[in-house]
Amino acid sequence: MSNSPSKYLPPSLKSKPEVAAFLALAGCVSLAMVSIAASEILLAVAGLGYLWLRRQQDGPVPPGMKIILPMLAFMAWMIIAALASPNPALGLTIAKKFYLYLLVFLVPFIARGEGRAIWICKALFAAAVVASLSGLGQFISDPHRDLLHRISGFMSQWMTYSGLLMLALVILVAYALRFGLKRHVWVIPALACIFPALLFSQTRSSWMGAMAGIAVLILLWRPRAIAVLVLLVLALYLLSPDMIKERFRSGLDPSDPNTRNRIELFQTSMRVIRDHPWLGVGPKNVKHEALKYRGRNEFPDWMYQHMHNNVLQIAAETGIVGLALWLWFMLRLAWDALGTYRRALPGVSYPGGERLRREAAMISSAALGSCAALVAAGMFEYNFGDSEVLILFLFAMSAPYAFAQCKAPDPVARAEPVSRR
Repeated sequence: MSNSPSKYLPPSLKSKPEVAAFLALAGCVSLAMVSIAASEILLAVAGLGYLWLRRQQDGPVPPGMKIILPMLAFMAWMIIAALASPNPALGLTIAKKFYLYLLVFLVPFIARGEGRAIWICKALFAAAVVASLSGLGQFISDPHRDLLHRISGFMSQWMTYSGLLMLALVILVAYALRFGLKRHVWVIPALACIFPALLFSQTRSSWMGAMAGIAVLILLWRPRAIAVLVLLVLALYLLSPDMIKERFRSGLDPSDPNTRNRIELFQTSMRVIRDHPWLGVGPKNVKHEALKYRGRNEFPDWMYQHMHNNVLQIAAETGIVGLALWLWFMLRLAWDALGTYRRALPGVSYPGGERLRREAAMISSAALGSCAALVAAGMFEYNFGDSEVLILFLFAMSAPYAFAQCKAPDPVARAEPVSRR
């Protein structure tokens, strides 16, 4: 009989404090699809649970200094850039977002143990389905929406909504590829809700991010199957309604207003970076300072609230040094996730057994897919600065550290071949 406090929870949970911290963390991650306020409150509860449980454990805990060092360096540089900015008080408000980075500590500790990270993913999928149905309901009620009134689910902005659906879709596809559909038929209706909601959000950056993330998942799973993805994308385009086809085509048209404004923001950000190469203009200051560098008066002031590009926005805010520290942080996350994935490859013995190996493979591949998705979409949207999206991203990238204490397997100690279905 399981020692878990509930048969519906992972059996690795042994005490009520563990359950409370775990459920708070799961709620924080999943409710980012619904309410940022509820998500942040539960993050605080999970943080308190972490402190309580940490008192009872001696020795090092994940994730370790390899990721903490670049993260803290990036955060410290943002503070320095804020203090050196034209409006330090405004710039220092970025410190409020540092609260979300607690996930890098909480997820690896609280989600350790068989079934825990997977259970959180399932909670996320359920919330994503609810959010998708909300957005699809909005679309059905008014299918002739213009681009300034796109579906947004429970979010106040469609870019946030599509970014959340993008990451949820990538993680769900990772689950489907690693665990198969035969015993997890529920994945199909979940995909049938999330995918059309993302499509009808009409957000091209999130479409591109989802394709990039899924491409990475397929390359990790079965590289030859990438041809199937290409065929599916072509079929999707041919079968899509005219409004979706037009969104695809307009991205290649330099005369399209939405394409021209991206070009204008690129040129504006390059002028900002040229004049402020080391410290930038400070976090939260770009929306004010960029107006001095605009190249034309064609676009409204609100369009310059950020540069619609992660790299350009971070460089404009914190300078080239800040950008380098952010890239160090991102590359470290991806590299560590890749290390976890390689240790979980089939055909070799894995500490903790076969089930834990498959969980590690799924979680680490989902992290790599999520990283590719965020980076690809972030070429056309400042999604790293979106709190809701950041919560899902930090969860996805921190979860592989929950398997970090599993040592690299002995390459000589071969296990029984494992089906990759």
